[in-house]
Amino acid sequence: MPNYSPAAVANAFADLAGHAMPQMKLQKLTYIADGWNLAIAGVPLVDAQPEAWDNGPVFRSIWNRLRDLGSASGKVRDYDGSTPTAAFTDPERAVVQHVWNKYGQKSARELSDLTHQPNTPWSRSYYGRGRNAVIPNEDIRAHYLALAQAGRILA
Repeated sequence: MPNYSPAAVANAFADLAGHAMPQMKLQKLTYIADGWNLAIAGVPLVDAQPEAWDNGPVFRSIWNRLRDLGSASGKVRDYDGSTPTAAFTDPERAVVQHVWNKYGQKSARELSDLTHQPNTPWSRSYYGRGRNAVIPNEDIRAHYLALAQAGRILA
């Protein structure tokens, strides 16, 4: 089972960047890493479900913390002021690094566009279940498995 909060995974990307990133970019990188981990290991990387918001998949806990606490340090903090971190296994670290290498240079808007194209888990949830609906892990896993089988690296 996953044991990382979305904030901890987002903070791993902030560490890789070495600077503050827009919330949208942190959200999408976390979602993409979760998707690839579902495809590769068969389990989610995070302990929360993404939701289908207007600009693509969003982890509500990241959004709430950045809304309430800001991101002056470039990291997502918990309400007690701590900064969540993840003690990734080697395979999980490889997924996060792969996602950073392939997607880290894309803008927040480019990542948003990738994650909410037609027939993605986001579009099926957003248009099928409604705005802000949970995006099921089964849909995310199937999507990333299909991308892997097609030899694609797109979200």
